[in-house]
Amino acid sequence: MSFPHHDPYWSETAAFVGAHARPGERILAPDIFWWQFDRIYRYADTRLHPDARYDWAVVHKGELAQIAPAVLARITHESIPLFANAVFVVFGPAGRTAALDRESVHLRALAERLAALDAAPPAADPLPSESGQIVKFETLDDVQFRDAMNAFWRAGGYRYDTRRDKAYYEEIDELIATRVGDGAGDTVLDVACGSGRLAGILTAAERVVGVDVSDAAVEIARERHRDQPRFTFAAMDAHRLDFPDGAFDTVLFVDAIEHVRDAAHVLAEIGRVTRPGGRLFLTVANTGSLNQVMARKLGYPEFKTNYQHIAEFSLPQTTALLSAAGFEPEHADGILLFPYWGLPGIDEHVRTITDEDPEVVEILRVLGRRAGPEYAYAFAMLARKVDSPR
Repeated sequence: MSFPHHDPYWSETAAFVGAHARPGERILAPDIFWWQFDRIYRYADTRLHPDARYDWAVVHKGELAQIAPAVLARITHESIPLFANAVFVVFGPAGRTAALDRESVHLRALAERLAALDAAPPAADPLPSESGQIVKFETLDDVQFRDAMNAFWRAGGYRYDTRRDKAYYEEIDELIATRVGDGAGDTVLDVACGSGRLAGILTAAERVVGVDVSDAAVEIARERHRDQPRFTFAAMDAHRLDFPDGAFDTVLFVDAIEHVRDAAHVLAEIGRVTRPGGRLFLTVANTGSLNQVMARKLGYPEFKTNYQHIAEFSLPQTTALLSAAGFEPEHADGILLFPYWGLPGIDEHVRTITDEDPEVVEILRVLGRRAGPEYAYAFAMLARKVDSPR
């Protein structure tokens, strides 16, 4: 769900904190505020780390039960209320702006909700593996990025919980089968392999090598395929592929171009290790998708579809990157169509249907194919390595 820019209570609150918070200050806020700030501390963090202190606390009056009671009491009694509206009260450091009168209507409303909360059953503690922070990965250096990915995989990695998620990955698997085949006799490289999910798809490949920047992901992949000697996995930065030139017949780069700092450099490395005539199959989160176009037309800020994404690309941008790396695109396919994904004021009302309704999800799958790579939510491309870059 996107940040509700259309809602003045949310947008004014984000604008206030953005105007007064300083770089590096710790902001406690509802999860969705990651769209607005480089790093937030989730309400779950107050239960994972009850002694933690925050420079700013964005307290949603309807979500008080998500904050650990002791932390909530400390915030509301010891911190300074600096901003309030019908939904939020913002507590922050002294000296930034005038403190609010604790007898004001919004502070009294918060006090009444706090009193009612005392009589309610306590909220469940978060899972031990749940992260207390959401950090935009584009702000991290290489070491921080690797550490964040290791923490992510040790916490369980990606979960494909919704029917929409499952449809997305079914489409990718089907496109690999259609465009790449079973990899008969090929030496295959899976760049940013994660847990090694794709390794088992190319059933006839002579050898599959998976690399990922995360040691934790590589450990999972090795365990997943421990009985299959054709598969090997190694921790490796995609910007520096430790393989000789032309070592691979086929390369997979799936759900990964968005996660690298320098996509052009990584594609050049992939081009280097792919033999002439070899194939690259990649997927891309599409900045030209219908939902992104609609968001821009409505005047909303550019957004990425995931806080882990460093950059996203359109079909023309991807085609140019591939050409510069020595690849000739052969096929491009659209993957699902989400007209309302990320649109404030709409997405949150239809998300249950677009995520879980079987008929709607199937329609979105069909529409993605028909819309094609120009306008679908994401697209897949198969490209062939030419003898030399153009």
